[in-house]
Amino acid sequence: MIFALILFLAFVVFLAFFVGLNIGNTCTFWFFKTYTEIPAAVLVLIAFGAGIIVAILFMLIAKLRGPSQAELEKREELTKKREAAQAKLEKKTKKLKEKARKAAKDKEEAFSDPIVPTVAPGNADNNNNEV
Repeated sequence: MIFALILFLAFVVFLAFFVGLNIGNTCTFWFFKTYTEIPAAVLVLIAFGAGIIVAILFMLIAKLRGPSQAELEKREELTKKREAAQAKLEKKTKKLKEKARKAAKDKEEAFSDPIVPTVAPGNADNNNNEV
């Protein structure tokens, strides 16, 4: 948020310097009528605004026309690729879950085996007393 504010202030300062330094430069402009003594900075800003408006109009017209046949084919191809990737991911996930389930089952079986004592119960005292 602070960065955006600083960037906006820098833009305003740049714009003020641009207009201030070019306010003395005037030109003649014709748009169905001749306009004289128009500052060049103002004319540049008007041209920039007109360019934005024309670009927005072209985008709206293109959106209203709808997608072309080639674009529809691209979308269909992308949809198929996404579905294939999703199926592959689901298959891989299923394999990993099965592997984890099998590993857990093997671990459970390993811990469920009875522990076989290595020393006979009667000989436990004899082994502790020897040095």
